[in-house]
Amino acid sequence: MTKNRKPRRISARLAVLAGASLAVVLGVLGGASAAGAAEAPGAQGETRLGMHAVDFDAAVAKAHGYRIVTYANGDRQSVPIDPRSNLPKSVIVHPQPAAPSGGSARPAAANTDYAEVWGNCGRSWIRVSQTGTNQVAVASGFSNTPAKAFFWSWDVSLSDRNGTSHQTYSGAIFDDKAARIWTGLNQFGYTFDRVHNGGATLIDGTICHSGHPSVSIYL
Repeated sequence: MTKNRKPRRISARLAVLAGASLAVVLGVLGGASAAGAAEAPGAQGETRLGMHAVDFDAAVAKAHGYRIVTYANGDRQSVPIDPRSNLPKSVIVHPQPAAPSGGSARPAAANTDYAEVWGNCGRSWIRVSQTGTNQVAVASGFSNTPAKAFFWSWDVSLSDRNGTSHQTYSGAIFDDKAARIWTGLNQFGYTFDRVHNGGATLIDGTICHSGHPSVSIYL
């Protein structure tokens, strides 16, 4: 038993350090985005993402000396048929994941919305569903990080006709994905929900920022 205690203490300390480092980065990023906080909900919210690849046309690829390959993790890419050619490889298209599961086999509520954004650190997503009169549940998280995450921190903002509130979470993990669900949230008239700030520290030291996917429904 004695041998196991020291690694636990070290791991806990590393988690605290990772959380502190991530908090500093998220604080800087949050401050930088604060100038746009007064922008109307949904107005040009993710234009900075620009164009992004979503699929391939195999016939067009073949006609130009390419073939489409699928890697073990489901990623797809267009690569030269002749590896000796100087043709560049395409960007990688990640598989389109199924909607996040809440551990239940029942279908999603009719009044619901889902959004996700991709980057070189994986996927950040958010879902909102109406669960009752003036009540919603919000789930959010990340997946597909290039290395396992050691610590993550998340901040979701919810806006309705009465103003804006926040739901937060942070903790140590050892996985390439994490998710959190908040239930019984009171919202009136409508709800505009957004990953306000969030990120993960990977085991290789990389700090990944969440991006800002957003959803909205009328209640």
